[in-house]
Amino acid sequence: MKDKIIIVTGANAGIGKETSLKLAEMGAHVTLVCRNENKGIKALEEIIELTGNENLDLMICDFASLNSINNFVKAFKKKHNKLDVLINNHGAFFIRKTLTEDGIEATFAVNHLGYFSLTLQLLDLLKASSYSRIVNVASSSNYSVKSLNINDYNWEKRRYKMMEAYADSKIHNIMFTFLLSEKLKGTGVTVNCLHPGYVKTNIGLNHFLLRLLRPLVKMGAVTLEEGAETTLHLATSSELEGVTGVYYHKMKLRDPNKLVFDKVAQEELWDLSLKLSGVITDLV
Repeated sequence: MKDKIIIVTGANAGIGKETSLKLAEMGAHVTLVCRNENKGIKALEEIIELTGNENLDLMICDFASLNSINNFVKAFKKKHNKLDVLINNHGAFFIRKTLTEDGIEATFAVNHLGYFSLTLQLLDLLKASSYSRIVNVASSSNYSVKSLNINDYNWEKRRYKMMEAYADSKIHNIMFTFLLSEKLKGTGVTVNCLHPGYVKTNIGLNHFLLRLLRPLVKMGAVTLEEGAETTLHLATSSELEGVTGVYYHKMKLRDPNKLVFDKVAQEELWDLSLKLSGVITDLV
């Protein structure tokens, strides 16, 4: 991985920070993408101090804003003409229904549209690398989804529930992964996704009730090092060279929720995401 150009989103804490640290230890050129600049600077400085690798960058992006994603992509392309690995790791919970500046329910916007918009806009750089990988961090919460409600992404026909919104966004991550892997076959770009295990991260700490519950749910959590293991495996392992369109559950290949395999729903989600994000692509 030495000198490989890698993006890790949500890199200031948790799995993202640990993943960035391990990649920096391997000698990669890692761009840490964070929403909070102060936290990002702290994470960057810590990783440089621990690894001695100064070939790292910090860039700011708020994945709740399509404009912020577009600006990040433009800024990144001014610095780089190729990308070897894209790790979509950022994520969020919202205890109450919240709309972004684009008028989109925030869980769907951050956790799915953030992956979708960023990835499609960086495909030219990924294709410019001789061999590249896209790794999408999903969740085992995808198994809790009983039916797909793609057209009700703004929760106008259902009563909003935080964990259901999160699970929806995570099954969308996997549907996006599987369909994109088909669309990119023959390009040298692979796309895979994973559940890292329940990890001691800061996700969900944007509300005081979740902070109060954190000591209880942390009891069964794995360490950050264990949590980052599957992401790193998909991003770096020679065993997975050329492997695309798979879902890993804590280092093991596994089938996700059967709803993921609905081809009509995959295309429906794709078309909706193109419409909402405004991304232009030549993929068919």
